[in-house]
Amino acid sequence: MSEYPERIYARYSEIRPHVTVPRSKDNLLVGRERVFRKVLLPLLPADKQARILDLGCGYGEFLCFLQKEGYQNAAGIDLNRRQLDAAERLGVRNLRYGDARDALLESSNTLDCISAIDVLEHIPKGQILSFLDTVYGALRTGGRFICQVPNLAAFYTPLFYMDFSHESPFTATSLTQVLELANFTNVRVYPRGPVATSVKSAVRCVLWKLISSGLRFIQTVEGGPHHPSDSIYTAAILAVADKG
Repeated sequence: MSEYPERIYARYSEIRPHVTVPRSKDNLLVGRERVFRKVLLPLLPADKQARILDLGCGYGEFLCFLQKEGYQNAAGIDLNRRQLDAAERLGVRNLRYGDARDALLESSNTLDCISAIDVLEHIPKGQILSFLDTVYGALRTGGRFICQVPNLAAFYTPLFYMDFSHESPFTATSLTQVLELANFTNVRVYPRGPVATSVKSAVRCVLWKLISSGLRFIQTVEGGPHHPSDSIYTAAILAVADKG
């Protein structure tokens, strides 16, 4: 790697915006567990022995959730040792320090599911396709890739520009495009808006639906009818794609 990514990811745990070091396993999952269970769990393999690799696992939030749900063969990899050390102290298992590409190349046609939550945006645009090719090659036939990225169409919350390490912007349509270019099939992109897990979040869901309807109305007035994927305005978007 060049000096630039080495410097950034060596200290990412210190300079990552709005993320603090978790002090307990409960703290690791607070505000996330219900969302993981409602949004991501239905997308995962039913077999608890499935081989799952979480790329850029950070402090191990999603990996901790997978292991709590009984996935015995879930593992994670990250380039920041401090985050991995913190995750180990909290009891997260199957952690590895290193480049995700190396782990993927070692796993040719063997993985049932690969997750990359807030990872693709850190990869330079010229390397995105080759990275996705490597993800595709690591999955067995019928395997699934799940990824989440900031949504550049969310003009009100520019998550992409809030982190200096972000390299490649995405919208729902461009994310679909690049996944299909990498030969994934059955590509679906979803908004990552509020999830109703309490009365307060349910109110946020209702309000967000009203706001989204207003934005779609403005968009239709300005340019006519649009494809549904052009009208996803949430700060982040989630994509699911399969290896045929």
